[in-house]
Amino acid sequence: MNDTELQSSPITLDRRLVLGETDYQVTAFPTDDRRIDLCIVSSDGDGQVVSEISGGIAPSDLTGLTDVLTSTLAGLIAMTQPPFSSRLPPVPGQRGRSPNQGARWTQIDDDRLVARYQAGARLRELADEFGRSNGGIRARLEFLGELTPGAPWRVPPPAPTSPPASPGPATTEPATAEATAPPVRPGAGAPSPAGRPGSETT
Repeated sequence: MNDTELQSSPITLDRRLVLGETDYQVTAFPTDDRRIDLCIVSSDGDGQVVSEISGGIAPSDLTGLTDVLTSTLAGLIAMTQPPFSSRLPPVPGQRGRSPNQGARWTQIDDDRLVARYQAGARLRELADEFGRSNGGIRARLEFLGELTPGAPWRVPPPAPTSPPASPGPATTEPATAEATAPPVRPGAGAPSPAGRPGSETT
């Protein structure tokens, strides 16, 4: 949509969505400063307002802002859910939803996720291993500072290993021989002539 169409359109968007028991009213219309004024209001079955968000958006920033909001909201979901130990088992027959989607991340989960990512695991592998969606895995790695928001999935290179030290020339120390005298029994002296073979005694 160009600026002329934006200014001539009295209302760009007016939608109502019902998800479960929550009613969402979405409106978007052009403003004098050539931006889009977006307003989203959700209400429960009794008509009480649950959430409300509004603000001005430049048309040229719609794509980038969509990625930022998707990543941010996925991270907020992960941060505000109960820890892993209190997660409920998935509902039988429930499809299209990861088992731990929306569950809170623990410190153990974070440490293992970072270790597996740095070890070269693929996005699909991590999603299956942690029971999360691809977006949930990306959002958590971005929150932990391991992945740049909006950047393509790139496995970090392995840490360089230092080559083993080359062995130096083998050196041998000359053996030193020590002369040892045979042990002398206590009280034993030099042999007497009488004790020698061929000697006679009188």
